[in-house]
Amino acid sequence: MKKHYKGSQGYQCCYRFVSRSTIAGREDTHVTYSQCTNFDTGTTVKLKEEVIVVSCASIPYKKIKSRNILYEDAYIILKKIKMGTSSGAAGPKNWNVLILGMDTMSRARFLSSMPKTASYFNQNGWLDYRGYQKVGYNTFPNLMAFLTGKNMTTVYRKCSKTMDNCNDEIIWSKFQNSGYVTAYGEDFLRLPDTFYRYNGFKIPPTNHYMRPLFLTGETRKGNLVCTKQVPSAIHSLHYALDFVESYKNDKFFGMFWVNSYSHNLDNLPTLLDNDLTDFWNKLNSTGALSNTFVFFLSDHGIRYGKMRTSVESYYEERLPMFFMWVPLDFQTAHTHYNYNLELNQRRLTTPYDLHVTLRNILQLSSGSLMEGECEACPQCTGLFYETMGHRTCARAGVHEKWCSCHNLVSVSQQEYGAAYSIELAVSFIQNITKAVNTTKCMKCSMLQLKTVLRTHKHVDYLNNETSYVIAFGMSPGNVAYEASVKEDENGFHIIQPTQTISEYNTRGSCVVLSNDREYCVCEKERKCT
Repeated sequence: MKKHYKGSQGYQCCYRFVSRSTIAGREDTHVTYSQCTNFDTGTTVKLKEEVIVVSCASIPYKKIKSRNILYEDAYIILKKIKMGTSSGAAGPKNWNVLILGMDTMSRARFLSSMPKTASYFNQNGWLDYRGYQKVGYNTFPNLMAFLTGKNMTTVYRKCSKTMDNCNDEIIWSKFQNSGYVTAYGEDFLRLPDTFYRYNGFKIPPTNHYMRPLFLTGETRKGNLVCTKQVPSAIHSLHYALDFVESYKNDKFFGMFWVNSYSHNLDNLPTLLDNDLTDFWNKLNSTGALSNTFVFFLSDHGIRYGKMRTSVESYYEERLPMFFMWVPLDFQTAHTHYNYNLELNQRRLTTPYDLHVTLRNILQLSSGSLMEGECEACPQCTGLFYETMGHRTCARAGVHEKWCSCHNLVSVSQQEYGAAYSIELAVSFIQNITKAVNTTKCMKCSMLQLKTVLRTHKHVDYLNNETSYVIAFGMSPGNVAYEASVKEDENGFHIIQPTQTISEYNTRGSCVVLSNDREYCVCEKERKCT
């Protein structure tokens, strides 16, 4: 601090407690602050709220009235709640759950960018699910798949107005109703985060909820290196560790989702590798891993950018990472289930399997185990049971658009099927562009085929079907798309959805609906005022 308060008498620090807004409609988007109370080293403070903002300012000489803020950051300190007698009761064995997620991390990206964490898993007996397959385009459908097990039509119907309407369907509510302490946190809210576009939670969805920290902490400005501010992801890891330590003798379900180190190509997961390895070591030292299932997973791989031009990216986008720690006590008590958990590492698995597995963990804690209970995939029995060696995407609840269980073979773009598929896909994109609503005096340029990036196909001999997977660029704007086209006895058909694989389209800002941005390159209409 002495380096920064030159020209002043010194500095003084104060703290403010942060709480959720009480204004209707702003509960999940705004926070309120208490008055800033000065403190010195050794001050004892009653923890009124979990989130605290600390500010340090220079003390000016009498002639100078302005105070210069030298340091400001937000912190979260876990405030343990009393769960009553139900917290440690019920069942022959209470199995806890900790979920840690990183956005946009394929298994391949994880292995290449986080070698220390990968080595830790390999050396400590973690399970590595190589065939974990996404079931939706982006984060929301893939998270809601394992959180609810519901069809997306059901999810959208229940959650469209507010997430409060469907929180009872989310698995953490099932655990909370059974006496578990629950927690949820997700950083990097400017994306926006997973639940924001569904109006968030007016009522906190879990017992511990980190969002107020990120609502204040992520808005702070300044040089992170100079002021030693703590990155959001590190806050999440520290809080998750405190959560486990605080409730390891009770029952808990915690989920923490990290976006800030991996959401796109500009983020570097490698920068979190050391901290994450340290987190696993500290978690192990708590002793909680003897009865805690830990899931380290992602929602999907990289969906857009330069890396999406190669055919390998087709698989990488669809195959997110999924690692699991099985409690030592569980391995001993349930050898048959543990055998199946290990066997399924090399089988096709999905978020629906994870949902059923989470239900099974809760059921085992109450002394019984039931199969199924997944609306979107009635045939999914969970990872405690052996999945079929030749399981199909259809049986696993995976739409054919996202299925990666086939070998793509390169074909010439002049081949009739490939050429017609390109023509059909370009026409399909152009028709979408024509229908996009824009702001006044703006319109979408008519996109034209510029280049074909790749053409591949795979053949389903059993059903006499051929599917073409093509990627192509269009101009103006250099917008690229990947499309899947099926040829069967009824002709050629676009397999929906068809989305861009190029970088975020900043030239589409004139659209009325944000989902139309990827199909529009804006231009001004002539003679419009």
